[in-house]
Amino acid sequence: MTSGLVRVDAPFSFFTEATLRTFRAAAGCLVPSAPGSPGADSEAAIRIADRALSERPERDKKLLATFLRAIELLPVFRYGSRFSKLNRERQVAFLRFLETTALFPKFRQGFFGLKAFALMGYYGLDDTWTELGYPGPRRDAPYYVARREDDPWKSPKGDG
Repeated sequence: MTSGLVRVDAPFSFFTEATLRTFRAAAGCLVPSAPGSPGADSEAAIRIADRALSERPERDKKLLATFLRAIELLPVFRYGSRFSKLNRERQVAFLRFLETTALFPKFRQGFFGLKAFALMGYYGLDDTWTELGYPGPRRDAPYYVARREDDPWKSPKGDG
């Protein structure tokens, strides 16, 4: 099964079972799915984020994986439970702390990295474009034309 160009039945490249659970919970706080409107926690959005994360340098992947493990475990000290097991209100409160803390700037950096990939997944969905009334990028813009001309995989007939 596919959603756009993203296979939803393929294994994940970046996410492990544990990091996926944490990322899905956090993404659902940022842009929750609703009836008829997939959010950042939808399977297709997470597949887009997974693909993008798998293409990052090893250092970035290691940092985000470590940050996701920290997000999962740190709430135990405040709430007595892991992040993915908290109710939505407490998840949001914890993410808000990470976003705004002046004491731990690395937590803020990690939060904005997580947020960027969650939003990338959400805004990468065709359903989101439809919902927003966005027709998609103009493929006739000079940037896309130049990319097609430089594409070594372009078909010889020019239809690629």
